[in-house]
Amino acid sequence: MKMARITSLNYKMYVIVVGCGKIGREVAVELSRMNFNVTVIDKHYAELSSLPETFGGFTIVGDATEQETLKKAKANKADIMVVTTPNDPTNYFISMLGENIFGIPQVLSLVNNHENSELFKKSGIGVISPIKLSVDNFKENVLGTLEFEV
Repeated sequence: MKMARITSLNYKMYVIVVGCGKIGREVAVELSRMNFNVTVIDKHYAELSSLPETFGGFTIVGDATEQETLKKAKANKADIMVVTTPNDPTNYFISMLGENIFGIPQVLSLVNNHENSELFKKSGIGVISPIKLSVDNFKENVLGTLEFEV
């Protein structure tokens, strides 16, 4: 995964979050709270309107599979793109647009079907896997508390 390089301590990273469902909304709100510059793209105004009043970023109603929408979001200036739609092929396509057409240095994508993780990784896309996160959390919090006799 390529990492964005920051040359000024005063630089605020610009992040585009695609998808404003449960995960995208929480990511956008947390990044905004951390003082990142955030733009959220979603096809549905109702999803964007669910962002809390404390959200300090921008919103765009549009289809992120269309280059015009990403141009409107100034994707060519983004340091990070986080793609969180519920559809892996859509996430892959948007991630590839962000990485290869707009040159976004770091692209992370939600991968809903764990079998697709390798494809995303081989393409240089960072993977956010709810299944892997859940299993890791389970192992850490449940199995880590058990004592085993050998």
